[in-house]
Amino acid sequence: MTPRPRPLVVALAVAASAALLGDQMLYTVLPSQHAAAGIAAGALGVMLSVHRFIRLAANPLGGALYDRVGRRRPFLLGMTLAVVSTTGYALATGFWTLLVARLAWGIAWALISVGGLTIVLDVTTTEDRGRTVGYFHGLVGLGTIVGLLASGILTDLVGYRATLTIYAPLTAAGWLVAAIGVRETSSAGGGRATTSGTQAGPGVVRPAAGVRVVSAARVAALTALVRAVDARLLVLVLASFVSFFANQGVLMATLGAYVKDAQAGHAAVGFLAIPAASLTGMLLGGRRGVTMLAAPVAGYVSDVTGDRRLVAAAGALASLLGFAALALAPPALGIPLGVALCALGEGALGASLSAWAGDLAPERLRGVLMGWFATINDLGGATGPLVGYALGTAFGFRSAYALALALLGVALCALAVAAPPAAPRRRALAS
Repeated sequence: MTPRPRPLVVALAVAASAALLGDQMLYTVLPSQHAAAGIAAGALGVMLSVHRFIRLAANPLGGALYDRVGRRRPFLLGMTLAVVSTTGYALATGFWTLLVARLAWGIAWALISVGGLTIVLDVTTTEDRGRTVGYFHGLVGLGTIVGLLASGILTDLVGYRATLTIYAPLTAAGWLVAAIGVRETSSAGGGRATTSGTQAGPGVVRPAAGVRVVSAARVAALTALVRAVDARLLVLVLASFVSFFANQGVLMATLGAYVKDAQAGHAAVGFLAIPAASLTGMLLGGRRGVTMLAAPVAGYVSDVTGDRRLVAAAGALASLLGFAALALAPPALGIPLGVALCALGEGALGASLSAWAGDLAPERLRGVLMGWFATINDLGGATGPLVGYALGTAFGFRSAYALALALLGVALCALAVAAPPAAPRRRALAS
């Protein structure tokens, strides 16, 4: 694969970005606009995390579905549910109706995120996987920057519900992009598998086309594959959990509230004079921009060096320094510096860890293992807002950022002592 992203990867990223519009808007404006949504401030932690809790079950089930029926149909189902959930946000009038929409979104994103990454892994090899995963994450980031920035500005200009009314048809346009641009990449869905070189394990009899054979030998072979999964996946899972807990959970969910508190406790000068919703949107949009740039660069470096672990460790260090700034520095300095460093680390961690997981996952179990990988990520992302708001309410949001700092230190130590990848050094690819 050349450095230019394939049209399939672009279509996946555009569709995912459109699906994320409503969710990203809630993270941006709900902390300061919860009254407009008809919910109390005490419900924010639940509303910004419940979709991740349902994904703890939906991710592995979605991964199994992708391995069973193919890639395209489950992905389009996820996009359909994304349209339903975004429309639901606009129509919801209180806690329970918004909760139902958030649960629908959880199932939608389980299908979209697991499927998108699995399809990208299908069409790549170890030679270009890091770059391509990085481009995919970067393109999704590019697509959501406009949404994050627009969410705060539009909400300040036209209101909470009017903005969501605009986003619902845009999400439907993303469904159309997926319907046109996403093709089948798995033989399970009637297409041709694009990754070669995987043979059946001992004792597994390949069935004739269209015939599924379930035997004790097949079950035993799959069990042996699971047991043989590289032990480095444990370190990978720990680092990914911590990254999602800290960046996607604690920081993304609490930033709007921390900005509002900082504006109340300090003179409204400089960037703190910008209205809270707009400022939060700008910060989260800038965060996406840094992540968008960091992900493909980190993926490329991990391909060239062949050492995903080293790139992931650098990402963990950057995020650690970002949370140190948020926890210790004055808000006028700590907020922009901390958000930028956390975004840099998140981009490096996301690209390198996703590619590393793809390297270690047996092809026949790729959908299932990516589903469980996403489940671990969502466990971190789901608990982050709850812990962040609990600590923020009791001791101030800096205490939540200090906890994230400590956990990133643990992840960094685990990456430092993990065995390096066995893959040989990659040759630099021409641009």
